[in-house]
Amino acid sequence: MKRTATLVLCAALALVPVTASANFVETELGARAMGMGGAFVAVADDVTALHWNPAGLASLERVEVFGMRTSVYGVEGVSEDAAIVGYGNGKYGAAVGWMRTGAQDLYSEDTIIAGYGYDGCFLEGLSAGVTLKRFSIDAPGYDYYNDPAFNEDGDAAFSADLGWLYRRNNWTVGGAFRNLGEPELQLLDTTEGTDPIYAEMRMGGSYLFRDVMLMSAEWRIPREAPAFYDEKATLNLGTEVWFYDAFALRAGMNRDRITAGVGIKSQNLRVDVALLSERRIGSLYRLSAMYVW
Repeated sequence: MKRTATLVLCAALALVPVTASANFVETELGARAMGMGGAFVAVADDVTALHWNPAGLASLERVEVFGMRTSVYGVEGVSEDAAIVGYGNGKYGAAVGWMRTGAQDLYSEDTIIAGYGYDGCFLEGLSAGVTLKRFSIDAPGYDYYNDPAFNEDGDAAFSADLGWLYRRNNWTVGGAFRNLGEPELQLLDTTEGTDPIYAEMRMGGSYLFRDVMLMSAEWRIPREAPAFYDEKATLNLGTEVWFYDAFALRAGMNRDRITAGVGIKSQNLRVDVALLSERRIGSLYRLSAMYVW
């Protein structure tokens, strides 16, 4: 079965130069957010806000270091990894990070990202933020085909995100405009057209009930979506319940996929695990950790 999965993966990777934008759009950061169905644009209260909504970086109050590892549908050698470090003083925050999706020795997509968030824009409780991103792709496994049109150095492009958050009492609303400029990446010079990383708008809200139950919803509207999606726009839902401020249970809905997760934290460390069930392929497992000091 594993060999079959690998062969399927290799066949898919042979088409990657034509569909370079897919994984950049799909990659989502952190087991906590994934366990909550990806409904995180109006939560964004830790250093992973760098990916979800840069306005959330304004809520950082200390140094936060984050790391992530993902097993992608049980296929050996395929993973999603990330590392982020950020700092804030409760009024403003900044962070830098790196994300990678790839198959070992075959294909990789890397994102280098830096962002800044500031609280106090126009009225109390309103924050705004911006991120700058560098996307790059490389497919060393494609050398096998000896195609003279293949770009051995890969390809790279730049983009930016803008975000905002408004927090009042236990309510938060927010939004983000992602992939501004719709950068295009290409590995084959003979390809007639490149595939852009499409721009997307995300809007959402969250509510904290009695300081232990967090509920969130997010509406995503990409300019374009992969053909295999039933609908272009989607509604993501998530919830998180903490017990004794030490153990959390999470559940959510991401398109037609069910998500679940758990979290454990001490004074300085939080470890999260999440599962996403994909009916067409299998399950995706994600582990992430965050250290604060």
